[in-house]
Amino acid sequence: MKYYSTRFWTLVLLLQTILFSCRGLRTEIYREETRHRYNQACKLYKQGDYQTARSELENIIGLDPDYGQAHAALGNLALIGEDYAGALAYYQEAVAVDPELEADLRPLIMVAGAHEARAPLQKAGVGLDQIYQLIMGDRRAEVEALLAKDIPLQLLANDTMGITPGRLGAMQRKLAEAENPMIGSVRYRLFSGYFLFYGQNDDALATAVIHSAVDGAAGRERQEALVVLGKLHARQGETNEAVDAYLAAVDAGLPMTEVAHHLARVYRVDIESILLPIEEPADDAVSREPMRIEISTYLPSPPGPELGSVSDAKNPHLIERRGSPYTF
Repeated sequence: MKYYSTRFWTLVLLLQTILFSCRGLRTEIYREETRHRYNQACKLYKQGDYQTARSELENIIGLDPDYGQAHAALGNLALIGEDYAGALAYYQEAVAVDPELEADLRPLIMVAGAHEARAPLQKAGVGLDQIYQLIMGDRRAEVEALLAKDIPLQLLANDTMGITPGRLGAMQRKLAEAENPMIGSVRYRLFSGYFLFYGQNDDALATAVIHSAVDGAAGRERQEALVVLGKLHARQGETNEAVDAYLAAVDAGLPMTEVAHHLARVYRVDIESILLPIEEPADDAVSREPMRIEISTYLPSPPGPELGSVSDAKNPHLIERRGSPYTF
């Protein structure tokens, strides 16, 4: 009996040794299986059988979580289904497990991110195409009603999806030529100023319109308006006014970390020189009031200026379709 027991354990150890020595071979065979299943999923995808393709891709990831192409392909399916948050998650996971995919997926990540950012506008059912019809028809009261919704005005003003460049230009000219652009609600004037700011046609007018509304804004809306005001001043070479606007945003409650890069750009310095280092207080240290960074707003004139294939998401409205060796 002891003889058979010894033979049994000897055989077990021998088998373990053989399996361990062949682990590289087993891994390669395993990866070949996932490649085959991935190719089958691609065929299903191209045939329009998205549900079965998705199920097969999920099975592949269950077998091999590091198979980046499968994560990217699931991102494409999510993009087609207008699940932009899901697409972003899949693409980011694909890059995490296979960094070589980053160059091919970057355009799709940007597309998914842009659509995800538009979610508040889609939820409210508001877009520049609607605003265009109303402004060109001199129906300001209806524009005011749309802008009264809980939507981010900067996002709306810079949302060019669904509207042609010709219409954008026509609306910018219409707002610039208004008899009195300083009238209307605070949100109407902020939107008009932002729209002109992004159009870059009349920075002086955009500055005046936002300035006329900023005092009536509150909270985050006031902070954002002051930052845009600072950008407008900076773009016009009005350095002191730009710094004043940025610091006013900080006074309005915006964290210095969200303003520091604007100030650093104005001062032509590294951002680290704007932000104070964070030090851990000693246990017995006396609590002190937060330090406020004082920056002179009177500055000298600023110095002169210092001298991969895209994955196919199978959606012509989102991105030009081109082949990729990594994702279908």
